[in-house]
Amino acid sequence: MPRKSFAWCGLVLATSLSSIATGDSAPQVLDGLWSGEFDINERGPHDFTALYLGGVVSAYSVSSNVVYRGTVAGDEQQYQSDMSMFIRDGSQFGTVQLSGAVSEQATMITARYLTTGKDTGTLTLRYDPLFEREVDPSELTGLWEYASDRLSISFNVMPAGEVKGTDSLGCNYYGTIEKIRPGINALSVNLEMASCGTADGHYAGMAHVADTKASNDTLHLHVTSDHFGLYYPLQRIVLLQ
Repeated sequence: MPRKSFAWCGLVLATSLSSIATGDSAPQVLDGLWSGEFDINERGPHDFTALYLGGVVSAYSVSSNVVYRGTVAGDEQQYQSDMSMFIRDGSQFGTVQLSGAVSEQATMITARYLTTGKDTGTLTLRYDPLFEREVDPSELTGLWEYASDRLSISFNVMPAGEVKGTDSLGCNYYGTIEKIRPGINALSVNLEMASCGTADGHYAGMAHVADTKASNDTLHLHVTSDHFGLYYPLQRIVLLQ
């Protein structure tokens, strides 16, 4: 089945992740959850997952430890994206420009890219139908956690989408997870980080849910500030009664 497509309304020249607010993101051709892989100077592959909504990009790569934000433009044939790159859980280190082609049914993107560091490569993305499963913030109510060798985080999500969290470094998180529009697996995220030194400040981005063991048990949250990028695959914690 071909994807439902929408008329492109022009290149988005200047936008931000914080502009993705509840109900104000009109559908566009490349809107969706996209995943695939890329190479760096013919070395790789590295994973890449992105949410494209209303001309805005929020994305991450686990294997290359990078978080992205920026803009995307295109139609059923052409693709163009400009993104800032952040070390995962770290600072911004460059930008990347991508241009390429979209498949006839708008289910695959192939592109070449060039970074400010003069790295080049090829990106291939496929549309993920998981995007079409509606998620409401109320479905996320409860405790979510992430743990790595150097960091552990606990987030509490309230029924209306309010978020409060702490981590093992003493940082505190406050914010919201909001629906962008009905019928999609994509949520707008706004967080304030406090008691965390130079990382303090406002972070904006997106999130989507995925299934690893049970329905909606993993919340992929990727946000950026002016200086730092964060990506956490949060796991739902089911408390025993």
